[in-house]
Amino acid sequence: MKSIDVDRVALFGLWALLILLFGLWPRLDLWFSGLFFHPVQGFTTGPVLQAVNDAVPWIGRAMLLLALGLVLLSWLTRALVSRRQARRAGLLLLSLVLGLGLLVHTALKNQWGRARPHAVTYFGGPATFSSPLTPARQCRRNCSFVTGHAATGFALIALGMLGPTRRRRQWLLLGVSSGLLIGLLRVAMGDHFLSDVLFSLAFMWSACLLIRWAWLVRVWQRRNAARPRIQPPP
Repeated sequence: MKSIDVDRVALFGLWALLILLFGLWPRLDLWFSGLFFHPVQGFTTGPVLQAVNDAVPWIGRAMLLLALGLVLLSWLTRALVSRRQARRAGLLLLSLVLGLGLLVHTALKNQWGRARPHAVTYFGGPATFSSPLTPARQCRRNCSFVTGHAATGFALIALGMLGPTRRRRQWLLLGVSSGLLIGLLRVAMGDHFLSDVLFSLAFMWSACLLIRWAWLVRVWQRRNAARPRIQPPP
């Protein structure tokens, strides 16, 4: 089986597992978040956690500007930016704009309406808890489902999308590890549920694979169009 097929199978398995798990046991989110909740003190806090939490969006913006700068520089000159670097920057840029920006923030966080953990009645808030599989009206915008912070880490998956199997696996491991660590921090602070983190991985991984597929289709079309056509004999 080709490596990219393995990626598709693994992604399909992740989607199936998440839908089955949280479809049958939606209150798993409440149990997991409860591990970080104290009846008096509330969710886990601290200056270190808050500093990391505040830094992640700025890291995402820096990644976006760096990727955009490399892409623009590659159009101006090939001497400073190699073709490989330009491809990686382009894939990262697309994953941040289309995956993190449009899919995660615009289509999900601002539309799904799921209340954050610290806002639900189970943890002393006014909102009603809802399953990640069901759209709700407990939040107007910038809601809980899914997490944009973790998606910033998951976006690193895109950097290996056009590389050989070993490099693709390395970036996949780095992106997944980064996103899960950031997501765990958000869960501990009461800003997201476990399912928000795991579905963020599923959505961002899907976006990266779709971007890779569209990129390769475009490259194939350009190469096919550049090939000289053999004229049939008269």
